[in-house]
Amino acid sequence: MKMRAVESGLEQKRAHFRAAFRTDPANAYRDWFRLQEELREREDAETSRALAEDLWAFIQDLPFAGEEERARFFHNVAVFFGSPGPAADLGRAREAFSIALAHFDEHEESGWHARVLHNFATALSNLGATAPDLAESVALFERALIWRTEEREIARGVTLHNLGIALRRLSHFASGSAASHLERSATALRDAVKIRSRHNLAEGHALSLFHLGLTLEALSRAGGPFSLEEARLSYQQAAEEFDRLGKADSAAIARMRFQMASSGDSAEVQAGSADEL
Repeated sequence: MKMRAVESGLEQKRAHFRAAFRTDPANAYRDWFRLQEELREREDAETSRALAEDLWAFIQDLPFAGEEERARFFHNVAVFFGSPGPAADLGRAREAFSIALAHFDEHEESGWHARVLHNFATALSNLGATAPDLAESVALFERALIWRTEEREIARGVTLHNLGIALRRLSHFASGSAASHLERSATALRDAVKIRSRHNLAEGHALSLFHLGLTLEALSRAGGPFSLEEARLSYQQAAEEFDRLGKADSAAIARMRFQMASSGDSAEVQAGSADEL
């Protein structure tokens, strides 16, 4: 009886969103995404995947008022599929981002070209499992930075932060050039720290400090020019910043990394819970 009720509820949701998407894709997506967030909180992975599968099955047939509305819609869908979660799918994200990029080309001035590049790169960094995926991510971030100049410094800081993470992840696949990737990661993250400090972006500043610590810790083991002491300082500063923000869990993770680096137990920078901070 309970299983039939669950199936009935899922079918009702499918029917509702099929009709809503065909009437007004943009508004329907906002409601659909809000539901996906609720499903994530309830840890209902099965319903999340089922609704995502259903949307992808008819997404190419949806009506749009114009090409820009279509491109924005596909960008938003790409961000969803390119984010970690039960419905994550890098292939679908890539296809949807490509549709958005085809419209928001290098000559448009709204900032959408850089936004799509940045979010596409972030999806590759989050979900990529190969060296080519991570190398493509780095290249896309670098293209985004051409447009996210000092005049758009806050957005530039976000891209530099994510570039630093992607370069560190790429170093895991390139033992011969790991130190070079990590040095570039440290440079990007240092720049992100400076920008976020300058604009009083406290949480972003703490996150960049923490990831700078991860990079410096890895670089110290790869024969780079930085010491573990510099990594420990970054972790300590991040923990203090998280404390001021009332983010106790994040502060605890930063202190754990500080203690591991101090004790010499940090034989390997973990890509799991630490990178998800």
